Amino acid sequence: MKLPVFTLPKLKFPSAKPGPLKLNAFTGVFVPTFLSIIGVILYLRLGSLVGNLGVLGTLSIILLAVSVTIATGLSLSSITTNIKIGAGGPYSIISKTLGLEVGGSVGIPLYLAQIFSVALYLLGFTEVWQWLFPNHPTQLILLGVFTLLFFSVVLSTRLAIKLQIVVFGFVLLSLVSIWSGGEWWTKITETLTVGTSTPPGSDATYWALFAIFFPAVTGLMAGIGLSGQLSDSKRQIPIGILTAVGITTVIYILCTLWLGTVADAATLRNDTMAMINQAAWPSLVIIGVLAATFSSALTTFMAAPRLLFAMADNRVVPFSPLFLRVNKRQDPYAAIIFSSGLVLFLLLIGNLNSIASVLTMFFLITYVMINLVVFIEQSLGAVSFRPTLKIPKLVPLYGATVSVLFMFLINALVGLMALSILLLTYLFLVQRRLEAREGDVRSGIFAMVAEWAAKKVMLLPENRTHTWKPNVLLPVVTTRTLLGNFPLIKALTFPNGTMTVLGLKLTDSLRTPEDANLTKSEAETGLTELPRLVKKFSKEKIFTASSTVEVHDYTNGICVALEAIRGQVFHPNILFLPFKPSQLKKPELERIFTTAQRSQAGVMLFDRDQDIGLGSEEDIHIWLPDRTINPNLYENDRMFDLGMILAYRLYNNWNGELHVWMCTSDENKEKARYYIKKLIYEARFPSSTQVHISTSEFIDTLKKAPQGDIHIIPINPQPDIARLRKISKIRGKSFLFVSDSDQEDMLA
Repeated sequence: MKLPVFTLPKLKFPSAKPGPLKLNAFTGVFVPTFLSIIGVILYLRLGSLVGNLGVLGTLSIILLAVSVTIATGLSLSSITTNIKIGAGGPYSIISKTLGLEVGGSVGIPLYLAQIFSVALYLLGFTEVWQWLFPNHPTQLILLGVFTLLFFSVVLSTRLAIKLQIVVFGFVLLSLVSIWSGGEWWTKITETLTVGTSTPPGSDATYWALFAIFFPAVTGLMAGIGLSGQLSDSKRQIPIGILTAVGITTVIYILCTLWLGTVADAATLRNDTMAMINQAAWPSLVIIGVLAATFSSALTTFMAAPRLLFAMADNRVVPFSPLFLRVNKRQDPYAAIIFSSGLVLFLLLIGNLNSIASVLTMFFLITYVMINLVVFIEQSLGAVSFRPTLKIPKLVPLYGATVSVLFMFLINALVGLMALSILLLTYLFLVQRRLEAREGDVRSGIFAMVAEWAAKKVMLLPENRTHTWKPNVLLPVVTTRTLLGNFPLIKALTFPNGTMTVLGLKLTDSLRTPEDANLTKSEAETGLTELPRLVKKFSKEKIFTASSTVEVHDYTNGICVALEAIRGQVFHPNILFLPFKPSQLKKPELERIFTTAQRSQAGVMLFDRDQDIGLGSEEDIHIWLPDRTINPNLYENDRMFDLGMILAYRLYNNWNGELHVWMCTSDENKEKARYYIKKLIYEARFPSSTQVHISTSEFIDTLKKAPQGDIHIIPINPQPDIARLRKISKIRGKSFLFVSDSDQEDMLA
């Protein structure tokens, strides 16, 4: 296997004694990865695979499993050359990319997988020990080897690391002993027929055997499990992982060919110690098996508590403060003790094959997410993603896709359960409102999707009436305007609308309809609070954004903003003006309406009564112009669609009552009533909507009408300002003058 070439400068790191341990590529990555792969599955289960599937079938499982591991290893190596990996290995990678919620939803299953791995290795150790000493009780052996494991980690992590080097030597000697047994290299062609068919009555299936084998190639998780103790993770993880995966793959292939020559299929299926029995020097293999299984358990047992500690540091797991307790050597002793309890529990209830199958699902989930992280980073094309080891997009895409496929081929039900656990964990962590210390790329992902959608929108015929939603633009000179009008805007936009707050920093004229006595100092002070208020309002489940612009005067600022957003794909479609028609000069108000119409934006002019305000927020009155009784206007040129849509929004969010009014002549009274009822039916308005037909003049009827909580009055895009001012003088009522943008359709 061709290894990547790195040109990173040689760095010297200071001694970390007596603080955190710092490891190099060989001791911190290669050896843990190698020993986790060359372990219990190789020595005790590979023979069963060859006996059931034959050499070719077993090689296919090895190559399939290794292909995903290599893809994941390349993905891991690539991303570790781009970012500094903290404690927790894969958890750190995923959290820094997709956020703490996704990182935790993967980190928790990965932690459990590591705990299961420790139990798997200890059960393998016990199986070999009992083969040597049949009279020794199983539980006593498990308790004894676990006690040795526990104190090896608790007393000295440095001693545990040094012990791995000794074990590595024993494993190499055991492999020499295995390959020296029998003249297998002369009989390779004969091995291809061994165990080519499953014996009658056997329930061993291809994917069941794959599930048992797959934990053998998950050693790269152990290889980055001590990432927090590496002196230069960007350099050491790629070299250590890829070298270990390449060498161990060759070892598995050679051992498969060797097994095919030294025993028949029946022996391999029924004798889990066939590899020991057929070796040139069985004692060396026994020592290698015991050393490898213990060392693999030791490596994983060192990594699992550190993963728990890393998640506790971000409050991902319950009782996080408890798991953050460390000793003088910075070892997370509380996490170690908790992990010990879980391992002991599994040792009491588990067996080797069942634990291996569960492990496979947990690790496949982790593989999916690691590959997905790299694929997303590559797809975003962000300038910050500059790994020194570059890989094609096909590599992480293959790793993620095939990992999901394996989950369902092994056991579709268990695969769905595993993904469900992942989703439930994610939803649980979302509810905890975790606060990350650094950013991630989730915003970039959504921006990429939004850009893709925007391009599609530009290419498609424009017709947004069926997907229309209120996107309000609120210009403010002082934040008092925002605070005072947010309740109404929220009621008009919830649940899927948006609000954009435009802060206007006036340079020439401070004259504004919002506050006639506003001073420059008050305006500037108020606008500084805008980002904080916007963030606060976003928590009210209304997407809120803000920006501040420096303009000469109020009217000019609004018109410039409307012109600027005109060419945007997703732009505000309603301008909200929070003042009375008389508070702005007629030419300026006409200019705003003209610019809004040209920019395809509706206008809401909110004339709030100082005494009544929005009342009890229940009764909504909308006044339709009498010309709507013309049947030809039923489908076209209604000019009140936006007003009706907003009335319906208020009805839903206030849980109030709808009143539809029309003033017409005596001869058209019944005709008008029929028209409005038909309109209500076609628009799917509630049947409780009350219809009021008056034969008096509009102004007189409006004066005599019940106060209500708000009166919505549709107006033309080029309204009669004098008429609006006349209506505005009516006391005891709050008015919302609404002008359509011609993009709304109440019947859609």
